[in-house]
Amino acid sequence: MPRIRAASIDEHKELTRRALLDAAWGLIEESGTAEVSLGEIALAAGVGRTTFYEYFEDRDDVIASLVEDKLPQVIDELIGSVPTDLGTSDRLARLAAVTVRFVATDRVFGVILHREVGRMGPRAQERVRLSHAQLSSELAALYVAGVQEGEFRSMPPYLAGALIQDTIMSAARALIEDERRLPEVTAGVASFLLGGLGNVVNPSFTRADDHV
Repeated sequence: MPRIRAASIDEHKELTRRALLDAAWGLIEESGTAEVSLGEIALAAGVGRTTFYEYFEDRDDVIASLVEDKLPQVIDELIGSVPTDLGTSDRLARLAAVTVRFVATDRVFGVILHREVGRMGPRAQERVRLSHAQLSSELAALYVAGVQEGEFRSMPPYLAGALIQDTIMSAARALIEDERRLPEVTAGVASFLLGGLGNVVNPSFTRADDHV
């Protein structure tokens, strides 16, 4: 069992908290599930279980803290991977595609975002949501820019954002089932999003109440 050494109390607390987060990350990555016990996390971190509660309330708190700690940097990298010289619609499609790949293939965030968030308490869910707010904002900004440029049809931004996010998560689920589908899934996401958001309206579908 590793021992945590530090020069001060504050440093000790920070190192212990980091050890618990790293232990949780490693256990989730190794097992492929977030159903890890608090005892397992404490043991892997080299601390007593009672010590765990000095730093985190429960497993939801640990997982939300993991997301807050690591996801913003990942999102920065995803956004930064999209060439800025592409047109607005191509940038949105590319960002959606790289996000699908990330969510489907990351052994920790994929588990958390797909399987765990829906079972977490409201406060923890809100913390996770805020942690990927930058991605949501970037997708929304691209959508709004596309509307202004005439590439996308106008709809309430909250609705466009929800449709984009749902498309990404659905595509990631399909990819989790078989990673060999990556080329067709990412191509399908681009086609579906740009076709759905594109500024062409089928006149037979202009009134929702006609098709309930």
